[in-house]
Amino acid sequence: MMTGLKLAHWLGLAMVLAGLGIYGLTSWTEQIQGILTVSSLIGLGLVMMSPFPIVLFFQWAKAQEQPQDASECQSQSQSLRES
Repeated sequence: MMTGLKLAHWLGLAMVLAGLGIYGLTSWTEQIQGILTVSSLIGLGLVMMSPFPIVLFFQWAKAQEQPQDASECQSQSQSLRES
């Protein structure tokens, strides 16, 4: 699942950059078809990019709330006392 999200993220970034490149480097956006193409590239690119950071945040939050075992806590406190 993460590989697909990473691929979608990078593809979305490429679409956004392509839309910005067309917008900034050509006069194609003076036509209706150009406006639709650029806005579609940027909009769909942003939509494709958005799930990946959210999934990363949920994974990070889940890792933060994992309770430590009592034996791990004791070994950590013993190693702190020794140093």
